[in-house]
Amino acid sequence: MSIVVEYRVAKGKTELARRTVVIDGASIVDAHDGGADGEPDVTFTLTPDVADDVRSGRLDVGAGFMRGSVKMSGDFGAVLQVLPVLHRDRGWS
Repeated sequence: MSIVVEYRVAKGKTELARRTVVIDGASIVDAHDGGADGEPDVTFTLTPDVADDVRSGRLDVGAGFMRGSVKMSGDFGAVLQVLPVLHRDRGWS
């Protein structure tokens, strides 16, 4: 079963970018700029600075979530499944 993760980069209430990652099992099977087709299972919202840290590998999205610098909405059970994959592949490369 695939899990769709969407990253939203926003400054205040202004959305600056979106990235969609589709995870199947233990692998990212698709990643593209733009929103998901339909409602994603999990949405991470990041500021531009935090998004840069995630992209560069300086910050793991799971650690950012635990610190409160990455906001999450959606299926928390799905988050627990995808965090190891996103940690390994950074999700946003």
